Amino acid sequence: MLIYKDKLNIELEEDIDYVKEQIKQLRNLKKAILSSSVYKLLDGKTQMIEKKIDGELRSRLDHTKNVARITKRIVGRIYELCSIEAISVTETYKLNKQKAELEAEITALAHDLGHTPFGHNGEAALNEFMQSITDEDAIAKIIQERVKCFGAEYEEQQGHTEGFKGKLSFEHNEQSAMEFMKIIEQNPEAFDKINTKKMITGILAHSISRVPEVPDDLVSQIVRQTDKIEYRNKDYDEIRKYIVFKEGEEELQAYDKKTSGERISEIVEDIANEAVQKGRIDDDNEALKKCKQLRKKYESIVYFIAEDGKRGLLTGDNKERQQLIYRKLLEYYYNNPEKIPTKSLTYTYPIKSENQNERVVSFDSTKSREDTLIQQVINYINTFTNKKCYETYMRLIKERIVKGVEYGIEPITQEEIEERKKIEISQQIAKLRAKDIYKGRETHTDQEYLAILHSKYKRFVENDLTDEARAAIERNRAEHERENAGDTILLSSVQAADEKRLDLEKVKERYRQYQEQSEQEEK
Repeated sequence: MLIYKDKLNIELEEDIDYVKEQIKQLRNLKKAILSSSVYKLLDGKTQMIEKKIDGELRSRLDHTKNVARITKRIVGRIYELCSIEAISVTETYKLNKQKAELEAEITALAHDLGHTPFGHNGEAALNEFMQSITDEDAIAKIIQERVKCFGAEYEEQQGHTEGFKGKLSFEHNEQSAMEFMKIIEQNPEAFDKINTKKMITGILAHSISRVPEVPDDLVSQIVRQTDKIEYRNKDYDEIRKYIVFKEGEEELQAYDKKTSGERISEIVEDIANEAVQKGRIDDDNEALKKCKQLRKKYESIVYFIAEDGKRGLLTGDNKERQQLIYRKLLEYYYNNPEKIPTKSLTYTYPIKSENQNERVVSFDSTKSREDTLIQQVINYINTFTNKKCYETYMRLIKERIVKGVEYGIEPITQEEIEERKKIEISQQIAKLRAKDIYKGRETHTDQEYLAILHSKYKRFVENDLTDEARAAIERNRAEHERENAGDTILLSSVQAADEKRLDLEKVKERYRQYQEQSEQEEK
């Protein structure tokens, strides 16, 4: 049976018993995701704001739940718009609508399962780490696993052809698809009647860095747009009070004054109508145009780089330090794989929880799966929350102080912080140059680009931020300096412990020499 309106056609499966079985399996799959540790631990990974400003911090779990709700609403609305009275009351229509809603909801629930702690800061550090791996056998095995999960066609698009000798990278959407597959593999017979490959396509497609082209599947298109709808509306609720609207932005200001719920409801209706009228939902859809304009206003606050190379001054992120901590943890477990546990791990919800005594149990089964060492490290570290990253970093430094150079990790140095800032500035310069080339203008030198960045930042702080925002920037800058200074103190503690240990070795050596001399004299 086919229902359609304008350019959108929806085919209804008429075997009612088969659809019922699919719905049963989809419900079980949804339950498996919701009960998985990798899903629950998203509650310990902040979405945008790292440190509490007012109210509750928003976690990546909050984001995921909202994306799933919005996705289900859009799918349901599309079915309503396409239905005709004679069909909308039939059991076939109702069951197919229910199945489509569940498919989209599950895809949305799984779309961020592989996200790192520290958000995209952690993802950038993990990507650098992945590209440093040169073990050809490990790379070949990882590609085999990727083909199994994503399909050969997708891997060929990424350049992973037979005999690939290059470097791998990390993308959270691909890791999310891998985590989703692990849930399926725990009991594949239980999900044999549902199209899990279509869901994997949707999970991959939500991130344009790996999938720049809009997929043909409608559910994938909806999840791709819903992720943007949610974070562009809900994330920025945390920093809206910092925005200054200027003359000529009255329409945008009026849109901003609406609640995120009101804006989302409008977009849901517009997206559903657009899907029906065009037969698909493209990235340049009209429904999100106003939302995109407001996003540019917000993201100038979140992502703007300061004159000294700092980012995250308004959100609280000490970005350079986060990336360095994450990189050090990755390197530690890669060099000390015996430290990766094989037993169950217990975490508390570190951000918020209705039940403060609730526990999240994560089972690390990578060794039993015979994964490569790099896969074991990634799978283990991705179970870390923001809080656990900080705590583990401190614990390993204490181990380094107590046990010596062969143990633990080295503290972050000021030189590493400054080098990371330079990397950030060079990335920003590269973006500016790319924009110039794209627009056909004459390109600038690095020094000229840096001057442009400094000038923009100065004007931005003076003209586009509230007094409260400027105060928050200085407050966070001071906090970042304290955190960085704390690492300097830790480094001094390590050096002092090494000197003490060296002195002890000298004493032992002198004592050994004394014993040898005494023995000779006795002879």
